[in-house]
Amino acid sequence: MRAPLHLRTTRAGLALLTLCWAIIWATTVDLTNAQASPNGVQQQPADGLRISSVSPWVTSDGEFQVRFDPTSAIPPGALLTYTVHQALQPTRQETLRERVDGVINGSSAGKVLQTPNTRPLAEYGEPTTGSVLTIPIRSTATEDRLRLLLPKAGIHPVELVVTSAEGPEIWSQVVFLNRLPSGYTPVLQDPSSVVVTLLMPIETAPSIDSQGVAQFSLEDRARIGAATTLLETVPDAPIRLGLRPNTLDGLVRSKEPWAERFVNALNAALADTDTPTPDPPSTTPSSTTPSSTTPSSVGPSIFSLPYVQVNTAGLISAGGQDDLLREITLGNRVTQQITAHSANRGTWVLDDSLSQESAVALGELGVKTFLVAPSQLARSSNLDEQQTMTAAVQLGKDSGLRALAYDTLLAERAADSQIDPALRAHQIVSLMISAWFSARSTSSDGFSAAGPALGSAILLPTNSDPELISSLSASLLSDGPLQIFANATVLGAASPNFATPVSGLVPQIPPDERLGITETTETRRQVNAFRSMTTSPESDVELWTRLNAQSLSSQLDTAQRTGLHNAVRTQIANSLAQVEFPPARQVTLTGRSSNIPLRFRNNLPYAIRVKLTARSTRLEITGDDAQELLLAPGENRIDLPVTVQAPGESYLQIKILSPDEEIEIGQLELPVRATAISGVGAALSVISILFLMLWWAHAHRRRRREAARSSGDHPAQANSR
Repeated sequence: MRAPLHLRTTRAGLALLTLCWAIIWATTVDLTNAQASPNGVQQQPADGLRISSVSPWVTSDGEFQVRFDPTSAIPPGALLTYTVHQALQPTRQETLRERVDGVINGSSAGKVLQTPNTRPLAEYGEPTTGSVLTIPIRSTATEDRLRLLLPKAGIHPVELVVTSAEGPEIWSQVVFLNRLPSGYTPVLQDPSSVVVTLLMPIETAPSIDSQGVAQFSLEDRARIGAATTLLETVPDAPIRLGLRPNTLDGLVRSKEPWAERFVNALNAALADTDTPTPDPPSTTPSSTTPSSTTPSSVGPSIFSLPYVQVNTAGLISAGGQDDLLREITLGNRVTQQITAHSANRGTWVLDDSLSQESAVALGELGVKTFLVAPSQLARSSNLDEQQTMTAAVQLGKDSGLRALAYDTLLAERAADSQIDPALRAHQIVSLMISAWFSARSTSSDGFSAAGPALGSAILLPTNSDPELISSLSASLLSDGPLQIFANATVLGAASPNFATPVSGLVPQIPPDERLGITETTETRRQVNAFRSMTTSPESDVELWTRLNAQSLSSQLDTAQRTGLHNAVRTQIANSLAQVEFPPARQVTLTGRSSNIPLRFRNNLPYAIRVKLTARSTRLEITGDDAQELLLAPGENRIDLPVTVQAPGESYLQIKILSPDEEIEIGQLELPVRATAISGVGAALSVISILFLMLWWAHAHRRRRREAARSSGDHPAQANSR
């Protein structure tokens, strides 16, 4: 039976009115989003509330609060209704974390725990100055009945709805009341907590050209500019920077204002950070440690990285473990020199070339923990991806190496600019705490310290919302189940009796780095030889060292690598050519011992040390055939003491080498004419003369005897005649 005409008309009118209202609302939302501020922070919605903070968790007898930004968009007499739902529970099909994520996406919040509570919004504070919803909690029925009874720990969705006095809904949102177990006592640096890492990569392609001039693309400048804004806005945020040392090196070499601004912002943030380095967490978690009353003093820090992005699998498979160590050592030295802060070591990050073999090699260099992409892990059938993003896996059986996958779900939540930053941070916290509940809570509302090593690593872009970072920091620097450790630890401690799942790294075919290692070795040999000649800061030795390290970048092709090596070797050769040798000339020595004057000219602006070696068949070099010389800038006269061993003509061969004898700078051959007789020669001459005189006398006497015999006379008679 059809409805009367007037009812059909009324329904059509209502439908049209609803459609018009929806269009107006959607247009308003689009305009609001379009008017977002340049730094990514959304403006205050014109038709609702904006959450400024939510309690990350609440104890069994605490208070849960939701704070709202001041707004004049809410009409007078508006009502706020909050509905607390029962704690979410995992199912056979969904984990607790997936249930939380589903509610965020709009799925049902589950059964209602308490009758909806509706009160005028003004009772929670004047909206124009900021309202605060407070829900007191109790854990037993004997306590204050005005408090909400939550007998068990868990994650309770709380629906918030604002309606006008006339009834239409103005705004709604779901938050999470994360009620902690009664047996859990929050403590500072609790190894049983979820250790959170807010990792922000800041790296570019190789940033230094062959002349030492910085080179950055427009995209690089944009990313670094966003990072500068973040460091200036939230300088005390506990962000772990994946700052490539080569990028930092290029920024310091650049004289452009945008680059100097980043370096200044970075150093200011690090200087204002009190970064204690306590011992690593004990392998035996404890919940009896006294709770600290002050937040952990943790601020920005920098992870240790190779100087440039290298293919670790390729280097290790080619036998380049020493080359990898040099890249890491140089990276740490550059970071220390520029920031006056040491890089955090022991954790390997931002490496998509990692292999099982290279992970073991890095373990021998002191790395024990790896943050990797989920796709890098070769999981067994009983280990799902979500587990690898919330708890540690062991890289190989009995390896002692642990890995944690980057949490891609949390990264997506962090990047969702359609949600207010504070609410976004709250959702991320609730997703992280769901893993803690799954691993640590017990059915009797107690707390179990036994379980896996928990962690959560979120990759954040440099243009992340500063308000999001600030909201996350406020939660993570509080004593509780989610913490950021002061010593940059990325995983908590597993229970001694807990069997950590074993995984591996996905096999890959690494590039052949043998040619790159060979060329780098040769260039390093020449650079080190020149380094043995001088320690002057005016020399280009340090630039050559960094260019040689830069040549191993996985972002360079063979031609670019060759160009760097040729440039460095040419510059070394040109510097060596600045040493002028004496002109070729005839040297005449008239004395047995004499000095041969040699004049070398050093056209470099700094002194250099060289090794002189001399050889000659007729001369002996007094002292030693090899001696070290210091050549100051300009003319240098060197008197080479020699002793004549034999008169005559010979050649004096002179070579100038680097002190380590790895490079021959040049050689000189001087013709030498010696007229003096050496002591040995004189002695031999005297002996020869005496021998000749004796021989002549003996020969003369023998001739006389022979003459007398031939004449028949006695020699005595012949003498008397």
